[in-house]
Amino acid sequence: MNPFKRILLFLPVLLIAFSCEDDMEDVMNNDGNQDDNGVNIVEMTVGNSGASAYFVSEINGNEEVTSLNEDNSTWALTVGTRYELNVTGASAHPFALRDTNNEILLSMNSTDGSFEGNADVNFQISGSNFSFTLTQELADALDNYVCTIHLGMSGSITTN
Repeated sequence: MNPFKRILLFLPVLLIAFSCEDDMEDVMNNDGNQDDNGVNIVEMTVGNSGASAYFVSEINGNEEVTSLNEDNSTWALTVGTRYELNVTGASAHPFALRDTNNEILLSMNSTDGSFEGNADVNFQISGSNFSFTLTQELADALDNYVCTIHLGMSGSITTN
């Protein structure tokens, strides 16, 4: 077969192969771990053991934030990641993030946290959902999470 015909014969195969590669990149970027802007997203379900502890029962994303089903576990959060928490007992156990002086940074209840208006943090609450992006500034201030009604429901937070 003449070399020109071989090229023409394999050209459609090459076009399909490169087209599929682009589609795979799109699928990988939209698999639930990143938003349309490439921001990493970690979804967590946070439950409670009565009024004594919070625990994480599920984590979806590419970070191992904490051990599952461990009361008041330490969380390891990463700067630049967006965290979307579903706090299953939120009405009786409003969730908040605090600094080392136990001042509220972000909160589910009527207490205004000092980072709630920060556009880069993009704090949002809706029912039992608590979402924020961990900026370097928030990470520098962040120390722990707590129930604003039952202060024994608290755990440490480290940041990377």
